[in-house]
Order: sequence, then structure tokens, then C-alpha cells
Amino acid sequence: MAAMLMNLTIWSAKHLGPALHVSWNLDMTSPVLREKNEYLNVILSTPWWLITAIAVALALIGIAMACIINPNRFSLHAMYRDRLIRAYLGASNRNRNPNPFSGFDEQDNPTMHSLWLEKKFHRKLLPVINVALNFGHGSKLASQERRTTSFSISPLHCGSYAVGYRKTDTSSGQRYGSEEKASSGAYAAAKPAFEPKGRLYGGKEGITLGTAMTVSGAMPRSNKSSPLVMFILTLLNFRMGVWLGNPGPAGDKTFQLGCPNFSVRPIVAEAFGLNDDSNPYVYLSDGRHFDSLGLYEMVMRRCRYIVVCDGGADPDFTFGSLGEAIRRIRIDLNIPIVFDEPMSIFARSAEKAQNQRGRACAIGRIRYSVVDQRTNGPGIKDGVLIYIKPACYGEEPRDIYEYFKSHASFPHESAGDQFFTESRLESYRMLGAYTMQKLCPDVVGDFESFIHEIQKYLATSDSDTAASPTDERPIAPEHA
Repeated sequence: MAAMLMNLTIWSAKHLGPALHVSWNLDMTSPVLREKNEYLNVILSTPWWLITAIAVALALIGIAMACIINPNRFSLHAMYRDRLIRAYLGASNRNRNPNPFSGFDEQDNPTMHSLWLEKKFHRKLLPVINVALNFGHGSKLASQERRTTSFSISPLHCGSYAVGYRKTDTSSGQRYGSEEKASSGAYAAAKPAFEPKGRLYGGKEGITLGTAMTVSGAMPRSNKSSPLVMFILTLLNFRMGVWLGNPGPAGDKTFQLGCPNFSVRPIVAEAFGLNDDSNPYVYLSDGRHFDSLGLYEMVMRRCRYIVVCDGGADPDFTFGSLGEAIRRIRIDLNIPIVFDEPMSIFARSAEKAQNQRGRACAIGRIRYSVVDQRTNGPGIKDGVLIYIKPACYGEEPRDIYEYFKSHASFPHESAGDQFFTESRLESYRMLGAYTMQKLCPDVVGDFESFIHEIQKYLATSDSDTAASPTDERPIAPEHA
């Protein structure tokens, strides 16, 4: 970039100087360096009025382009979004009318509120997409390490409990949370306020599924990097996140927009880490930047049964994503999550994996009663968390075992390798099918039957398995 600017400056001095009646003596000896330096001579010889005129012209051009260019469209986010829509959503559209050149069809990308129609889905299987709201700085010292907070997108509402929600569905009202109540863990006692029907979040017809899943799956992020790295990534337009209106009170005039009206402020804020939750626009990125499992949002909703499938690359089985989610839930919501020890899920390099029969899952208690009994009285039931993690112990079918022996990092290969061969894809698919068949071979009922089958599997897989976490054993003081 520096070399290009230098060459452009010298070219301008040689070819534009005569037209502007300005002469640059590029061959003179610099009084500073005591030698000939063309680039420095341009700076020393340029009249002040010309520098001012060029600066004003560039500023006007930049302002005009900022009103035209969509920062979400001219970035890697847009390219990634188009490919995801074409690859996954387009494959589900049986009546496609694609563009003959690009292969894209606008009908491939449904709106979020259309995913929960009564006549089509009977109000079942509500999708909640996990996203992270980024802020480079803020008033809370406790949040300086995270620089993110949880953000969710569903067919009903979009937003974060820390800032507020906006409706995605035309049949529901607006709901605002309270940051103070969220930080004190009194989520259940918060009383939402509703407003009449109005505009939808994220666009004229509401945010789309393609945008939501692209933001949720866009991995690169610069907020936790140094300010220099953040600036360089923004300068090179290596941006995978998206700028949308703030769902809180600060975005009363912007929440319905699909992109900023004026791009200068968001881009400057992203480059210098000035984005926060008090601006009219918020910067959203991959959900794993706050909680890669989506567990935080489900616990905040007081879900009775939660199944987490941890597909993150973790060859050493440090359970980093699970530990980070549990820690943030305990800090923010005051709800401890307790697992029976030890968790018999072993890495392929561990000695226990060679000498002891390992498992593919663990089960824990979500202690809602620790918080909710204070406000709702006794009788609060704890939740059940089923944690499933891909693992191989040598007892898998032969095709899976062969791939396991010939690939040292399977089944925790890095997602950085995007070349999915047939053998690789089928090995992961069959491992998932084998794991679920082993966990619940006879389940034909509801979710409680599913949980019961997994509890039965854990009880029979090891004679030393502890009691089920759904019982009412006293919780240790340090966990409480």
C-alpha cells in the first residue's frame, strides 16, 4: 500500500504538474537527507493550496461514497453469505428460478419470521440462531475481557437482553429488557414492556435466514486482537461480521435498516475498536465469539432439557467451549451447572482411552433452583444438560475405524481445512449416526424418553457411574 501511494505521488508530480502549472523539482538534493529523494521532494515542493484542494476533494468523494456503498455488501460477509445461501438454502428450494449467470435465486433466502408459520410448522421447532454483539469498549470493567455479549435471532425477536429486543414476526410486539436486571441475575423477575406492531428488525421484511446463519458462522474476528491488527483487517476489508441497527433504545431510528445509511462512522468504529452497544448500529459476528455452544441463551430461557452437540475442534479434550459457557452463565445468571465427576470422555492420546471404556456424552444439572427459589418459592425444578462430544475408542464400525487410524486428528480436524472429501464427510456422518444409535437405540417417544435413554446408557456404560444428576442430591457449597 505504501509503495503504491509513493509511485502514484511521483506519477502525479511528473504528469499533472504541467497541467496545474505547478513545477516539482524532483532532482534537487534534499536538505534533510543530503541526497536525492523524489518522494520527499514532492512533499517539500507542493504548494499548500494544492494539498488543501486535494484533501477537500478526497473528503467529498469519501463522503459521497459512504452514502452509496453498503458496508455489509462490499465485504467478505456478502461473498460468504451468497455462497451459503446457494449451497444450503438453494438446495431446499424445489421451484428455483436462478440467474443464468450467477446461479442465485432471490427466493432461496426466506425471512426469519416465515420459519415458524402455524400452517407449515405447527409452532414447533423454533430456531434460535446464536450471534455475538461486539463492543470495543464499554462502561463495565467486567466486560473488558469479553468485548462481546450474547445476541439471538429467532422468528419472533432479535436482540440481546443487555440492550433490548425488536420483533421479527408481524404478529408480536416489541420487548425491552433491563441491563441492570440482567447483570444481577434477576431475569425471571424482569417484567417486559410491549409496544404496538411496527417495523421489523433488519430490513423492510425483517432479517433473513441467510443473513442470520452467515453472521452466526463467520469465524474471523478482530475485537480481541491488538488495535493494530483490528485496523489492518478493516483497512484490507477482511470483515466477516455485519452492521445492523441497534435493537435497543439507541436504535429507535435504525433498527429496521438492513445496513447503515452512512458508512463512515461504522467503519471508523470497527477500525479503531470504538463500537459499543450505545451506538445507533451494532456490529454482529460469529456466536462463538461469546458462546460457541449456544448454551447461554437456552439457560437464560430456562429450558428444562438442553442437548449440546460440541462439534468444535478440541483434540486434547480440554472442554474449553463448555467451560467458558458454564463460567459466563454462573457469573451473569448466578446459575451453576454441575457435572458428575469424572467426565469419562477421553482424547485419543490419553492413556485412559486405551485402558478404560470411554463415553460419548456427559450429563449434568442446571441448578435453576439456586436463583429462582428466591423469587418464585420452593418447587423449582432443575434442568438437565446432555453434553455430546465426538470421540473414537476403537469399537466403531470398520470404515470409521480405518479413517480414524489414518488421520491423526479425527474426529477433531480443524475447520480451517474446507476441502471436504467424500471419505471425510462420510466418516463424520457415520460417526454421528453411530454415536446417537449407541446413546439412544430404542427412543421413539418425546424428549423425556430421549433423556431417559441417555441416562440408561450412562448407567450401563461404566459400573462406577455416579447417580443421575436429576436427583435432588445436595449441591456442594463451592458450586452454590
